[in-house]
Amino acid sequence: MRSICFETSRTLVPLQSFELATRLFDNADVHGAMAAALIAGHVSYLVPDALAFLRTKVAAHSDVRVQDCLARGFDHYCLNKGYERALVTMEEWAKDPNENVRRAVVEAPRPWTKKEYFQANPKVALAFVASMKADPSGTVRFSVGRALSEMGEDFPDLLMAELKTWNLHHPPVKHTYMFASKNLHTDMGTVFQKADR
Repeated sequence: MRSICFETSRTLVPLQSFELATRLFDNADVHGAMAAALIAGHVSYLVPDALAFLRTKVAAHSDVRVQDCLARGFDHYCLNKGYERALVTMEEWAKDPNENVRRAVVEAPRPWTKKEYFQANPKVALAFVASMKADPSGTVRFSVGRALSEMGEDFPDLLMAELKTWNLHHPPVKHTYMFASKNLHTDMGTVFQKADR
């Protein structure tokens, strides 16, 4: 679906693509909203209104499939803007009151350290995602934990050093930790047990 939406968008000028996205979004079929998120994401680095549409209208949709498309659409923004330059927008999204927006900013670049910029700057990726470890939403914390776990596959020492600084007496942080540490060596379990006492 992503490929079809992007190919369709390429045949139009950016504003036409955004107009198509807004029309599709109101379709009763959930696939219309999914396509709208992808098409708006495709032109969001060129059309500021398309990025705002993702953050407000699309993020308000109740279907998780639409939220997955929101993340894919936002990743297209980051990719075309350049992840380093997109960090300012990512930081804004990470503070949004809507948990779907915050989840999208974590899910969009996954796997983070497979992206060229973050592969060269893993500490930037890790620090950004880890800053959301105590998010009030369990859904966001789950995304944070999984993203950190993936980073740990490429940079286990960096992740281990980060996790050892966490206050596991704080229930939201402990919840994120459970997902973030699952692929690390067993000595992280020792840290978890000590903090649990």
